[in-house]
Amino acid sequence: MYYQTSFLALAAVITTVHSHAAILAAVGDSGTSQGFLVDPAIARNCTTISPCQQDATIIRNSEITQNIVNACGRTEIAGNIDIGEQTENELAAGRMAQVKAGSMVAVTIHQVNADGAGPFECDMDETSNAVTTFRPLKVSNNVPGTNGLSQAKEKEFTINVQMPDDFNCIGASTGNICTVRCRNNAVAGPFGGCFAVQQTDGTGRTNTSAAAVDTSQTLEGISAQILQNKKDLPAAIAANQAAGAAGGNEGASAISALLPTQTAAPDNGKGKGKGNQNGKGKGKDNQNGKGKGKGNDNQAGKGKGKGNGQGKGKGKAGKGKGAGNADQNANGNGKGKGKGNGFGGFGGFGGGNVQGRSERQRRPKFLS
Repeated sequence: MYYQTSFLALAAVITTVHSHAAILAAVGDSGTSQGFLVDPAIARNCTTISPCQQDATIIRNSEITQNIVNACGRTEIAGNIDIGEQTENELAAGRMAQVKAGSMVAVTIHQVNADGAGPFECDMDETSNAVTTFRPLKVSNNVPGTNGLSQAKEKEFTINVQMPDDFNCIGASTGNICTVRCRNNAVAGPFGGCFAVQQTDGTGRTNTSAAAVDTSQTLEGISAQILQNKKDLPAAIAANQAAGAAGGNEGASAISALLPTQTAAPDNGKGKGKGNQNGKGKGKDNQNGKGKGKGNDNQAGKGKGKGNGQGKGKGKAGKGKGAGNADQNANGNGKGKGKGNGFGGFGGFGGGNVQGRSERQRRPKFLS
């Protein structure tokens, strides 16, 4: 896997693939659970990425097996869902559906837009947070759709999820919690979420000694995980540090750093450059207005480029001056003042080499 570790990529929380379903509530025999990291304050009357998709959940097996996320996946805005932490938060808030053998849980799913549709499949971890092989559950009254797609949007559906006749929840601090996971089969997803249930008729966790814990991993699985962790660690550390320095979201940024890099963005400009001297650059502006500006150059170079310019009032394409960096390749950054519509014009971003060929700048990939 290739990791993009530039500052912008690490700090980004906007994604190129958007999640479109969220679990709003799960009603048991008594009590009501809420989907992990679902925010009741998020608007449900739109389909836009922000705010309406921000707490929807993406649950992908490939990300789980690579240890990028836990078994309940991630949300757009907060990153990885820590199952143990979220379960304890729900217990403390008193949001917990009580169930017993054969109980039917009514799960309300909000479909944001097309690929938040059904059918949904649900499964359960009786340890709450210790395994990745969940037990399948029976679902009825499913969300309409085919392959996770339909024409519905901004709509809520309630599915029925049946508890098994023979299960025993042993998780969380109370020793009687299970985690239920529901997700669709959309290619862009899967989308869905997780919630906790509390069993009222089981024995729960009776032996609380360390020696009684029987969760395990295979030698092959342990070895593979160690290799993956070593590979992931430098990018994850850089993401955490960059997001922290910028006051950003460390969880979402770490996931951004570990996910595969997306395709390159279009050129920001054309340029020429020579090294070992202070450089000047000229840029043409995409917006209305005229603007001039000077930039600071850490390295010598001359650069010409096209960039984004903004100004105040009316005017034609703006002009800007910007300094360029060149050490074979030159990038010019310019700031400016302008008259016209908008804000002060920015001088062109010029990237080039000594032959004056157009250079492509890779835009940092975003969280998906």
